Amino acid sequence: MAGWVTTARAATLVTPDPELQKDAPNLIAAMLAGGYDRQALRWAQAIEQMDDEPADRAWAMLALGAADVVKLGIDRGRIEDFADRDTSKDRRRTRLLVAGLAGLGRIDATIASRLNQRYALGLERATVWTRLIDGAAMRRQAGTAMILAGTAMQAPSIGDVSALYLFHATNALRRTGQEGIARMIAAEALART
Repeated sequence: MAGWVTTARAATLVTPDPELQKDAPNLIAAMLAGGYDRQALRWAQAIEQMDDEPADRAWAMLALGAADVVKLGIDRGRIEDFADRDTSKDRRRTRLLVAGLAGLGRIDATIASRLNQRYALGLERATVWTRLIDGAAMRRQAGTAMILAGTAMQAPSIGDVSALYLFHATNALRRTGQEGIARMIAAEALART
C-alpha cells in the first residue's frame, strides 16, 4: 500500500487509455489508496474498451472505491461476468467484490442474496463479532464501528479478510457516516488479492 500511496498523485496524471490495460489496475489502486477516487473514475470509459482480467480488476476496484458509480453498470450480470473470469484462488476476488458491494449498498438485497447463495459466501452467518458491529451500526456509534472494523482486518493480508467480515465492516462504516473509509477498505481488499 505504501507504494501505491506514494505514486497516487503521479497516477492521476496518466491519461486513461485502453492500451494501458495491464497497468490500469495498479494505477487505479494507487489513486484509490491516495484518495483520488474521482480521478480514478476517469478510467471507466477506457475499461469498457478492455477485455481481459486486468479490465475486470480495474472495474471491480472502481465499483467498490469510487464515490459515483453510475457510469459503471453495477448489476448482477456484470458481477457474474466478473466471477466467470475470476482466476483468484477460491474466487477470492468475487467473494470480496460481492461482500463489498452488498455492504456499501451498491447492490440490492435480492441480488446480494442470490449472489451470496450462488458463490456460497456465507454472508447470512452471525458471529459474536457480527452482532457487535451490527449493534454499533444500529446505534450509530461511529467510533465503535471503526474499531470493530479494524479488528476484522486482522489477517495475514487484507486480501485474506473473510467476505463475511468485509460485508459487515463496510455496512457498519457506511451506516455510521464513514462511507469513504468503507469504500477504500473494500477497494484495497480486492486490489491486494
